[in-house]
Amino acid sequence: MREKKNILMIAGEASGDLHGANLIYALKSLMPEVDILGIGGPRMRRAGLKSIYPTEKLSVVGITEVIGHLRDIWLARKRIKTTFNTSPPSLFIPIDYPDFNLHIAKIAKENGIPVLYYISPQVWAWRRSRVKKIANLVDEMAVILPFEKRFYKKYNVKVNFVGHPLLDIIPEPKNVSQPTRLLMPEHSDGGQVIGLMPGSRLSEVKRILPIMIETSKILRQKRPDLRFALPVAPTLDIQWLKKKFDLSKIALLKENNYQAMRRCLFLLVASGTATLEAAILLKPFIIIYRLSVLSYFLGKRLVDIPYIGLVNWVAEKKIIPEFLQNEARPENVAEAAFSLLENSEKLRQIKESLKVVRKRLGTPGASQRVAQLAKNILEI
Repeated sequence: MREKKNILMIAGEASGDLHGANLIYALKSLMPEVDILGIGGPRMRRAGLKSIYPTEKLSVVGITEVIGHLRDIWLARKRIKTTFNTSPPSLFIPIDYPDFNLHIAKIAKENGIPVLYYISPQVWAWRRSRVKKIANLVDEMAVILPFEKRFYKKYNVKVNFVGHPLLDIIPEPKNVSQPTRLLMPEHSDGGQVIGLMPGSRLSEVKRILPIMIETSKILRQKRPDLRFALPVAPTLDIQWLKKKFDLSKIALLKENNYQAMRRCLFLLVASGTATLEAAILLKPFIIIYRLSVLSYFLGKRLVDIPYIGLVNWVAEKKIIPEFLQNEARPENVAEAAFSLLENSEKLRQIKESLKVVRKRLGTPGASQRVAQLAKNILEI
């Protein structure tokens, strides 16, 4: 009788939970008999993950923010180590979340368990020395950004570009000049809509959403007809948002976020996965990002990059405006937003550049390709 295989999978953020869930479905389709356990969010649990610890308690950003979650990180590591002793996995698939996952990859390596890393840490952007650790601990990288394959090949790491998993989730726009009016109960008179996407983590929302709200007020003073919509990430609670922020003039949308994004004229977006979502939708946007003062000070010493937005990285030039840290002030963002509102040609040029970015992200089927790589490693 063939020994039953089990896969350990760990995702530490909302985007990792989304891609992890789709990978679980692909793995189950290809290898129905395989058990999948680990750390994930609600989507991964619904897909069939046997949860060891919830992602929701680990989702933090910035160096200083980690300090407040040390107990959760310690407990999660302890449970993973127990799992290695009680039911050792046949394969470990870490999904991004590098500081935690590379620690677990070391344990896997020590126990002779292969590691297939899905969604690379951004070692090409900061703390590049980590690539040596990856080369020693990881058997194969499954990367989702085109330039990452070139990067890892330079360090002799076995790597496959599998395409971006968002291409499986977001349908290709049939018509890029769709209506930019989104009818919402509280704004039934219509009007051009600007989308606000402050991120999925509480810590970044607390810093970035106030900037977006103040920006919306400046814009509304000059253009009272403008409407604002906030597609709420699944990790955020609408009641908490309403209690914490003045959202009386902003529509909160919990469902059909991609449809809402598509209907906006353009978006204000926190740097991260949402920038690629906007790019795939061919939706112009402005990037806003702010870390805590200490995280920014420490990070600045470790980071030497030309752009903060992934879309600009993929484009290999600055096609999207970026406002980072002290530059991320409402008046600056509002000025950039007005330049888009008043210049339809600029919006058209951005959309054309986003078409190039979308093409470079590959073709649909990332989850299936990673599942096949896993099957090859397991030799099922």
